Amino acid sequence: MSSEQGINKNTISNIVSAAAFIIIGVAVVILLSLLFGRKDGLRVYDSLSVNVKANDIKSEPDNSIQVLFYGDSEGYAAFYPKLLESEYNINSFVCATAAQHLCDSYAIMNENVKTQSPKVIVLETNCLYRNLDDDEFGKDIVMRYLYDKSDLFAYHSDWKIVARKALPKKREVNRRKNRGFVVRKGVIPYKGGKYMKKTDSVEKIPETNIKYLEQINSFCKEHNIAFVLVSVPSPTNWSYKRHNGVAEWALSNSVTYIDLNLEKSLKINWKKDSKDGGDHMNLAGAKKVTRFLGRYLADNYNLK
Repeated sequence: MSSEQGINKNTISNIVSAAAFIIIGVAVVILLSLLFGRKDGLRVYDSLSVNVKANDIKSEPDNSIQVLFYGDSEGYAAFYPKLLESEYNINSFVCATAAQHLCDSYAIMNENVKTQSPKVIVLETNCLYRNLDDDEFGKDIVMRYLYDKSDLFAYHSDWKIVARKALPKKREVNRRKNRGFVVRKGVIPYKGGKYMKKTDSVEKIPETNIKYLEQINSFCKEHNIAFVLVSVPSPTNWSYKRHNGVAEWALSNSVTYIDLNLEKSLKINWKKDSKDGGDHMNLAGAKKVTRFLGRYLADNYNLK
């Protein structure tokens, strides 16, 4: 056998081996995608958080919750269900999660209505400006394609569920005890001065999030739920441009929008009411936010 024939055989062998490896890899991805994929076909970003919040609500008595809160950490630091219940007799639960994306808000809502019939859904608006396309994969075309085409990548955080079972249960107990609210008593003042400077400029909500907002709005109408958008006080995250962007969408879609960054009656004291220099509310700030919303909800919706 000539050296040329040997080289050809080696080349063919390498090609066959590479092809077999690719085929096996694709088959594994498909099988794992079937295992981890959601049965309802909804896209999610952080399936662990979606599952946690779905299970939190399932642990509550059926049809006992009147108001459900969604959003990111701005929400779970500001909406205080125990206070709503004690002062306004409103039963609520916070389904906000860290860095929540609107696709996850929508997925959690779909799970929640299986056992609850809320009268009001409140969405904190910081998550409207968190674009999934930019957050994790950016301009990585390969990862973007895998995310879009494979449930294995779309539901990547399901892998964390296994690890979570080995973690201490104290945090989970405290979360349910406080009905999704995270108690933060520390104080770091905000020292940046006025941040809501009036302007006609508009920061548009990303198109991906507009799509989910429209789905959430339709979902609320379908289930006869009042849909309310709320911007929690946050110099770090909020601006008049963003206010204009949300107000524009809310007006065109007949959705109630409350921007607490502009609400002087709230009397936020930035020396005492922020946990971390103007990003999140601490407990004192959360009480002010919740009391304002409690009065608004009690006055405008039949929550008897």
